[in-house]
Amino acid sequence: MATHVLWQADVADFDVWLKVFNEDKSVREAAGIRDLHIWHDPDQRNHAIALFEITDLDKATAFLESEALAMHHERGGVAHIEIKVLKES
Repeated sequence: MATHVLWQADVADFDVWLKVFNEDKSVREAAGIRDLHIWHDPDQRNHAIALFEITDLDKATAFLESEALAMHHERGGVAHIEIKVLKES
């Protein structure tokens, strides 16, 4: 069964965040996280939403709780993060 992560956060500037996010793709992939969709809220331009597929739950969990991810968030101006892990039934 597939596992997914729904990630939402406020970002200081969506375009800056997206640039940093795209630069960090290989880091996510190495952590067992595959990008599926990236959105922004049309009513809140600086609210980013992403859906990921988890290919390695142990690696992904470690990355989501890591200092490295906190540093990526800092570079991208990320605040008020909400993460939901979703598993198929």
